[in-house]
Amino acid sequence: SYSRYWEGITLVERACGVWLNGYSNLFAFCNASPERRGEVDEFQYCLFQLMSLLLCCSFSDLTGQDRNVFQHFELEGIDLECTEYLQNTSHKQYVIMQWLQRLVVENSRSGVVDIAPPILSRVFQEFSI
Repeated sequence: SYSRYWEGITLVERACGVWLNGYSNLFAFCNASPERRGEVDEFQYCLFQLMSLLLCCSFSDLTGQDRNVFQHFELEGIDLECTEYLQNTSHKQYVIMQWLQRLVVENSRSGVVDIAPPILSRVFQEFSI
């Protein structure tokens, strides 16, 4: 029982660490051009909201507590239909991860995230843990 507890804690710490690394890579490789500042801010804020929600839902599942017990930032800019779907699904982390991946792909293609393909691939690998 004691060893399972520590194994679980270790896995949670590892997941948080690799998610943080992927998250920080995306911030670091945002386009630095002043004319793209608005798009970059919007991307970073959406990324921040989704990562906050992902961690909240993950901790909620681990502890068996309602996700409202954990503080997270409200989703702004995501339509009502999507948020209702998220509320009603039992696979919240999968949905949020799909939203994160879609956000990254769209902003990589548009040039908001100016990241080399091997590093971007690494970000996706870290998010998939």
